[in-house]
Amino acid sequence: MTELEKLVEKDAIRDQYYVYARALDRIDNPLGKTVFAEDAQVDYGPTYKGTGYGILHTYLQESGCTGYGFIDMMLKMHRKMVSTHHVMTNILIKLNEDGTKAAAEAYMYAACKYRNGMVVVARCRDIDLWEKRDGKGLVVKRTVAGDNTMILHPDFAPDYNNGRDKVKDPSYDYFETIE
Repeated sequence: MTELEKLVEKDAIRDQYYVYARALDRIDNPLGKTVFAEDAQVDYGPTYKGTGYGILHTYLQESGCTGYGFIDMMLKMHRKMVSTHHVMTNILIKLNEDGTKAAAEAYMYAACKYRNGMVVVARCRDIDLWEKRDGKGLVVKRTVAGDNTMILHPDFAPDYNNGRDKVKDPSYDYFETIE
C-alpha cells in the first residue's frame, strides 16, 4: 500500500468511530450497526459481553445466533437518558500490509444525563480489531477499558436544538443538503 492508501484506510476507520458516537447520541440503531460486524465480540466490562441480543445473550449464543446485541442494548440504555454526548479522540490505528485488517485504540468521553438530573461521565478506551468486509471496515472485536467513570449530581440548563430517538435532529437536514 502507498502512504496515501494507508491514510485513506485509516481515515475510513476514524470516520467509523465518529459514526459510532453519532449513533449513540442520536439513538440510531441502524447507523450503529454499520460500525460493527454482525458477529463482533464485545467486552464492555460489567455492562455487556458477547454478541447476542442483550438479556437473551446466553440463550441466543447457545442457539448459535449472533447479531448486533451490543448496539441494541446500548441504545436501549440511552433511551432512558435525557441527553448524551460522546466524543472520540486520540485515535491510534495500525493497519496490516494490505489494509484489510487493523488494530485501533480510541479514547471515548461521554456525558449521559438522566431525567433525575444525575449525570454519568465516562472516560474509557475502545480497543478494537477491525476487518474490511464487503469493502468497509467493521469492528470485529472490541474491549472497553473503563479508565475513569464518575456519577455527578449537578443542576443543568435545559437542552436546546437537539433531537433524539423519534425527534429528527437538525443535523440530518444539514447533511441531506449535500449531494
